[in-house]
Amino acid sequence: MIAEHYARKWQGAGLIDDAAVERILAWEAGRRQPVWLWAVASIGALAIALGIMAIVGANWESIPDTVKLAADLLVTAACAVFVFASWRRLHVWRREIASFLLFALVLVGIALIGQVYQLQSEPWHALALWLALCTPFLALTTFTRFNGVIWGIAVVITWFAVDAPLHLSLQTYLAACGMVVVASVRDLWPPARRQADIMVKLALGGMVVACSLAATFSWHTGDSAAPAADIVSAIVATAIAGGAFWPNHTAIERRLVLALLGASLVVWIAALLLGGVESTTRDLYRAVLFIAYWAAIGGFAARAGWRGWFGFAFTLVGLRLLILYFEAIGGLTATGFGLLGGGVLCLALAAIGWRLTRRVTPRTTVVP
Repeated sequence: MIAEHYARKWQGAGLIDDAAVERILAWEAGRRQPVWLWAVASIGALAIALGIMAIVGANWESIPDTVKLAADLLVTAACAVFVFASWRRLHVWRREIASFLLFALVLVGIALIGQVYQLQSEPWHALALWLALCTPFLALTTFTRFNGVIWGIAVVITWFAVDAPLHLSLQTYLAACGMVVVASVRDLWPPARRQADIMVKLALGGMVVACSLAATFSWHTGDSAAPAADIVSAIVATAIAGGAFWPNHTAIERRLVLALLGASLVVWIAALLLGGVESTTRDLYRAVLFIAYWAAIGGFAARAGWRGWFGFAFTLVGLRLLILYFEAIGGLTATGFGLLGGGVLCLALAAIGWRLTRRVTPRTTVVP
C-alpha cells in the first residue's frame, strides 16, 4: 500500500513516531474503497452503454426523426432535473457528474438537430451555440477542476475552429491571454477558486508552449518585419490579461505572473521579428531566444519555490544547448567526438542542475 510505504519512510527519517504511523495506517484502512468492485461495475455499465449504442446505431435509419428528437429531449431534461436536484441538496459529486453529462448531452442534441434537419453551417457555429447555452449553468453548478478543464478545452477547440483571418501563432497567443482573463474573472467567486487556479495554470502553460514553439520554429512573414497589427494585438491582449489577474491575488503571485506574461510577450514578438532575418543566422537566434526564455522561466520557478518546474526548465535549457552543440559539428569523426562531448555535457548539466535544484526553497503556499 502506498500510504504504508510513505508512512514507514517518514518513520525511518524520524519525522513521525510509531503511534502516528499506526494512526495513519488505521485511518487509511478505514477509508479503503473496493476498487476492483468499482472497476467491475464500471465495466458492466460501459458494456450496457455500448450495447445500447450498437443497437441504436444498427437501426438508426429506421427510427423516426420525431422519436430521435423526443428521446434526446427527454434524456436531456431528466439530466437537467437531476442537476437541479443535486444542486439544491448540495450533493457535490453528483452535481458535478450530472453537469458534465448535461454539457455533453446538449452538444449531442445540437448535432442531432443538425442531422435531422440537414442544416448546413460551419462546425464552429454549433460549438459556439453549445458554449452559449451551457456556460451559464456550468458557471453556477460546477466548481471542480475536472469540469473547469473540460470547459476550457471546449472553448479552445471552438476558438481554433473559427475561420478567423489570424495566423496560428497569433491565434494561439490570444487564446492563452483570453483564458487567463476568464480564469481571473472566475477566481473572483470564492467557491470556484480551485477551478480558477487550474484554469490559470493551464492558460499560462499554453502561453509558454505557444512562445516556445514560436521561438523554436519561428514564423515566416515573407517580409522584412512582422506585421505591426499582430504585435499591437499581442500587447493589448497581454495588458488585458495582466490587468484581469491583478485583483484578488498576493504580491508574489502578481509579480510572478506579470513577469511571465512580460517575458512571453517579448519572446513572442522576437520570434515574429526573426521572420525577416537571413536563414544562415536565424537558427542560432532562435536557439538563443529559446534558451533565454526557459532560463527566465527557471528563474521564476526558483523565486516561487517550484523545484519541479525549475528542474524541468533547466533540463530544457540543457537539451537545447546539446542540440545546438550537435548542430555545430559535422562528419563521422566529428560526430563521434560530439557524442563523447555531448555525454559529458549531459552529465555535467545533470550535476549542476541537481545542486541548483536542492538550493531552491520549496514554498508551502500554493500560487498559480
